Amino acid sequence: MLKNQLFLVICLFVLCGVMVQADLTEILSFGAPPSSTGAPGEISCAESGCHDDGPIPQNHGSHLLSIETRNGTFIPGDTALITVHVQDPEVQRFGFQVTAIDEYGTAIGEFLITDSLHTQIMHNHVDLTDREYVTYTKAGTLASQTGKHSWTFKWMIPQTQSSYARFYLATVSANNDNRDKGDKVFLRDTTISLKKANSVLDNKEITIEQKGKYLNVYQESNPKPIKVYTILGDIYREYPGSNAQSNIDLTDFPIGLYVLKTGNIIHSFIP
Repeated sequence: MLKNQLFLVICLFVLCGVMVQADLTEILSFGAPPSSTGAPGEISCAESGCHDDGPIPQNHGSHLLSIETRNGTFIPGDTALITVHVQDPEVQRFGFQVTAIDEYGTAIGEFLITDSLHTQIMHNHVDLTDREYVTYTKAGTLASQTGKHSWTFKWMIPQTQSSYARFYLATVSANNDNRDKGDKVFLRDTTISLKKANSVLDNKEITIEQKGKYLNVYQESNPKPIKVYTILGDIYREYPGSNAQSNIDLTDFPIGLYVLKTGNIIHSFIP
């Protein structure tokens, strides 16, 4: 009898251990807890009880979000391609979460998942329930190659009375020890201006087109200076704006990801 009781206790202990381990694995792979981007009214991943023993979150040039549209313009009802880029030497596991709000702190636009294996949408069912959060899946945490990773998804540009949309991004460089401690958190926000719903948007106001080793930037009126940034956030080249077409020669650009900014238009490209 005693032997049977001992066997049952051992079985129960093992079963509990398996359940705890399974639960822990699910927590680690489920994605970042909703409302962890550091946006107004939110905490960051470093304060949500997860990655809370690392350095103070910082804005880092190698952890960024790029937004790309068909013609470099934000046309209501169209979709923008969003890419989250992360780089950190020797890191093999990364995470992220992003949300978009307007000047009133209200969710704006609609996220569309294009890679369900690596990304997913989550909601906070307790607070800030209107906001959408794009985050990783378990498969989406593994670096595409040691030291770097990226995720892509789309965002539907809204018909709105808002002046702008601000994207709040939190990223994590994990030490891959199967715990959520000892990791680094990075925060960044990116703002784009929007045309209000009752205004007229001229699709030809700014057009950006890449042809071979040239990036053509056409500004129809009120031209703005053109700046090209590296993925680390440093200015690589600057060009004066022109009412005519500006042809940027990419021949001597080292291979890599760059971000062009002119006025409120942000366009990422690879030479």
